[in-house]
Amino acid sequence: MDIESRLEVLEQNLMERLAAEIAQDAVLDALISTHPDQMAVRNAYLAIAAHRLMQFGDLGFEQNTPAKSIADVSGLLREQFDAWGRKLAAS
Repeated sequence: MDIESRLEVLEQNLMERLAAEIAQDAVLDALISTHPDQMAVRNAYLAIAAHRLMQFGDLGFEQNTPAKSIADVSGLLREQFDAWGRKLAAS
């Protein structure tokens, strides 16, 4: 497979993942906005997000992932978790 074909496959994969993420975001927004106890949803989310970050760091350590790679991805995860936290706070 030549480089152009590989890039096309990667681009298609990225677009499919983006479409799935947008659809999932819509489902989550609907579930969250109709939940009767918004504070419970937010509190559960914050606890789960913190736990997931810890799990990610532990997994990276166990697999001898370079510290910079773990920090980079952890930063991206925190940005996404914070964005959802803001959505939940606005609900």
